Amino acid sequence: MRTGLIISAAALLVAALAVSARGAETVQRFPPPDFDSGYSLPAFHQDPRARARVWEIVDVAALAAALAAAAYFLHARRSRTGVAAVSVASLAYFGFWRGGCVCPIGAIQNVSLGIADAAYHVPWSVMVFFALPLLVALFAGRVFCGGVCPLGAIQDVVLLRPVKISRTVAAALGVIPYVYLGSAVLLAATGTFFVVCRYDPLVPFFRLAGPVHMLVAGGAVLALSTFIGRPYCRWLCPYGALLSIPASVTRRSVTITPDDCIVCGLCKDACPFDAIQAPTAGKEIEP
Repeated sequence: MRTGLIISAAALLVAALAVSARGAETVQRFPPPDFDSGYSLPAFHQDPRARARVWEIVDVAALAAALAAAAYFLHARRSRTGVAAVSVASLAYFGFWRGGCVCPIGAIQNVSLGIADAAYHVPWSVMVFFALPLLVALFAGRVFCGGVCPLGAIQDVVLLRPVKISRTVAAALGVIPYVYLGSAVLLAATGTFFVVCRYDPLVPFFRLAGPVHMLVAGGAVLALSTFIGRPYCRWLCPYGALLSIPASVTRRSVTITPDDCIVCGLCKDACPFDAIQAPTAGKEIEP
């Protein structure tokens, strides 16, 4: 089964890169007209797209740096303070400064439409945002979720008094992200609309603007996040469902101080996300 998951993840990345390469070969569909009067189109030396290209490079560099820093603090230093610092910095930059865009979660739709429609060009930066966290998850686990995603970070900030949710209820709700992922891919591939971008409940808070009903929905998610750890991430995020594929076969899972662990189970009881696996004989405790 693990081999099949690896092949699926690799095929997904190859398809994404193929879409990016195909988009790079896009030509101008409507060439400028020929003028009989001798008029020639002026050459604009100040390309307004240059600033956008610069931001693309900055965004991709920031994502790569944040993923590297989060992986370092998680695996090498085992520092909660370091991961929290990266998470807050990502919230400030990717969330409030960049307004939640470009985002790997929304990039699912761009890639889906790019695969289905040869005329649709997926920007290279969107492809990197989509593929890089998946590649990192294959080797280092869900680093993006744990320390880089601004949507997860804002839920962590408001978490005050976490309570436990029944495993039965959590397991039932855990099906929703996969349904949401399938719906987002289908709606984007058919050119219907980008459901994730239209109904994301937290991005309006980053932009301090949006439809009233979405602001209300976002407020409800944040209110729920004050006593339930990351409800959006655990029971709605489609990219989290996608990340679970490479993360399930990674050989570099985060372990909880295996040299000092006495298997008391206190960390498992204290985890607000109920993400720590119960220890078994001969197996380290893992989140």
